[in-house]
Amino acid sequence: MMSSLARQAAHGASALRRALSWPARVGAERRAMRQLARMSDHELHDIGLVRQDIVDASVLRPNADPSEMLAARRAARERAASDEADLAA
Repeated sequence: MMSSLARQAAHGASALRRALSWPARVGAERRAMRQLARMSDHELHDIGLVRQDIVDASVLRPNADPSEMLAARRAARERAASDEADLAA
């Protein structure tokens, strides 16, 4: 069993790694958002997104992961489409 001091040290090391890697993560997320913004509406539709999703993701707080929001939006659209297909059947 890990002692309280060892758990605190491990937590501190983990927090330090997250803090040091933050600029790289933010940079990668910004590059991905720029790539998505350059896609056509048709290309976005192919991956389950719409232009407004990109706009909404671009205004999230800096430490938020836009991929979580985009994945949730896509999943919601897939569920809605599935529900509509069930109703039509």
